Amino acid sequence: MFKFFFKKSILLLPLAALVSCATHTDKMTETQLINKAAEIKISNFEEAKRAREFVENSLAEVVADAKERGEESINYVASDLFLKASDASLAGDAASASLILKYVVELKPNDIYLRRKYAVELIKSSQLEEGKKELNYLIEHADEDVKAKARLLLAGVYGALGENKTAIKLYRNLVYKTRPLLSEACIYLSKAYVDDKKVKKAIGTLSYCSQKDRSNRSEYAFHKGKIYFEKSKYKLAKKYFNISLKLDPTNQQSTILLGVVLEQEGKYDAAKILYRKFLKYDPSNYTALGKYVNLLFADGEYDEVVPYLEKLLALDPENLNLKVRLGVIYTETNRIEDAKSVFKEILDVIPDSDKVLYYLASLYQKSEDGDLAVTYYSRIKEDSSLYHESNIQIANILNAYAQKDSKQEKRFVDFVKERSKTSKELRFELEVILAGYYETKRDLGQAIALMESHVEHDNYTDGHAYYLASLYEKNKSFVKAEKIMLDILKRDPNNSHALNFLGYTYLEQGVHMDKAYTYIKRAVQLNPKDGYIRDSLGWYYYKTGDYKKAYREIKKAFALVSDDVVIAKHLGLIYTSLNKPERARHYYVEALKNCTKVKEREEILNYIEKLDSARLPASR
Repeated sequence: MFKFFFKKSILLLPLAALVSCATHTDKMTETQLINKAAEIKISNFEEAKRAREFVENSLAEVVADAKERGEESINYVASDLFLKASDASLAGDAASASLILKYVVELKPNDIYLRRKYAVELIKSSQLEEGKKELNYLIEHADEDVKAKARLLLAGVYGALGENKTAIKLYRNLVYKTRPLLSEACIYLSKAYVDDKKVKKAIGTLSYCSQKDRSNRSEYAFHKGKIYFEKSKYKLAKKYFNISLKLDPTNQQSTILLGVVLEQEGKYDAAKILYRKFLKYDPSNYTALGKYVNLLFADGEYDEVVPYLEKLLALDPENLNLKVRLGVIYTETNRIEDAKSVFKEILDVIPDSDKVLYYLASLYQKSEDGDLAVTYYSRIKEDSSLYHESNIQIANILNAYAQKDSKQEKRFVDFVKERSKTSKELRFELEVILAGYYETKRDLGQAIALMESHVEHDNYTDGHAYYLASLYEKNKSFVKAEKIMLDILKRDPNNSHALNFLGYTYLEQGVHMDKAYTYIKRAVQLNPKDGYIRDSLGWYYYKTGDYKKAYREIKKAFALVSDDVVIAKHLGLIYTSLNKPERARHYYVEALKNCTKVKEREEILNYIEKLDSARLPASR
């Protein structure tokens, strides 16, 4: 108890620090006696103990002095001390409240209200034996209503002290002999029976009370359900929760526990219906809102969840987890500006949060505000698990800038050089991105040199090898490209992408046509749903003059990948060879829609121009 007092009672010590001088002068007024303060600092248990003794002695002196002065002084001191006890109680300091009330009761021993409040504060501060004495006094001297409530509290005290039989006896007396029936007595008696492993008696008590006290039937049904819920008898639990809600649809406890059972059974739609129905009665119920929001969020029902999550956040505006979730949902529903606003609010509270910085940066990146994205990514510290990925994203942004404006190239290259010093893993990934930039600028030598410098890196995969081979192929270094692919096939003979790469490369060179067909055909068998591989087979048929088979395969490829420039171009060429200029033109236009490179665009426009030129004589 002293530990509790030590933690929470400093506020009230000034009161008693002064009152020690109450008996030393007759000139001091009661106001001076009560309100003059002297601070006492408590630094350890012993000091706390001494401080409490000092407070008790001081209060005893104040009370003794007030008694000597007479009724007026008694009333004044009792009133003033009562107010201070009330303040302590409101602050959650039951230890101080009970200590002060002890002396208020000494001044007003026959005041039932004071003694009742004193008993409650004693129980709240775990002074159960003292609490029992006060409750017994109330049972002996108070009116019938207070007596019943005192017996209820006394039964609870016996239960807390482990004297379950005595507690049950008191509860039974309240349930079966006291009228009007106290619903709390019924509920506590059923709980006492459950603690005593007498579940049938607990259920019987609740059934009896339900018959005698029909106004609280919903509550009794809930407690039956709760007993079965805690015994993992979920079918019976659901039965009584449903009965409870039929009697009172606004019963929160039945709603929440029934929802828990439904969720455990995987009946999420039923749980959502339950919460939504309850929220019509109680729209601001925090627990039900939280449950409903969790289910909607888990099922990806973002448009539906927003108003409920906003309401939940209005009830708990400081909850950062809710704000993060709202920011995520705003992002998923494409409310990017709202998402930014939410994450900025969070950042005001936790300015160094790597996750919030990363999320906010990604939002600016998504809305094509690259400079702000770079600013937020750059604030993520090196010891963060997101540092590596944040630098990858910065590199992607600077790469895009450099591709649009060659003046930005130095900024991009300098960034890669500087951040590459951080770790070999980061250097590897940044230089792969830089290689991609050089490829788009047709500086294949630089791109190849960067990729070749990493072939021994631990993170170098077949995907990187495949990319290096594609660079070799573009640079007309066919032997080097072929060697990489053959090495991959030695390790993985069923690698459909390596088979397709080799076959298509042979086709483009016009060499090893039989091998080309074998490789590509095998790749299609291994990966029939890959549109790029199927396009290669169609292209083989085109190269060998079988336009009908070429059409069949590349039409399938286009159905799988309708936005690829090369596949659409191939269809245009096949239709041209089949003498179907209108269809050919249609697919050239489709290819043109997806062109991103100038050279590619010029090639397609050239095909269209040739097609239109060939049709002019017929139109005259």
